[in-house]
Amino acid sequence: MDVKGRVLTIKGERSTDEQTQKDNCYRRERSYGRFERAFTLPQDVNSETIKADYKNGVLEIHVPKPE
Repeated sequence: MDVKGRVLTIKGERSTDEQTQKDNCYRRERSYGRFERAFTLPQDVNSETIKADYKNGVLEIHVPKPE
């Protein structure tokens, strides 16, 4: 997670490896890749108070509302 000015950027990489074996058939699929998302923050948000939490495959980003 990176904040520059009013832009919050999230970068990551995902990969999956799936195997299936049934009778005489064996199948394996793999996928992978990097991703990047950018969000424009409201003007009054203090970038010092932004927090992120990653748990059980879910990313939560907390951006407190300005007073």
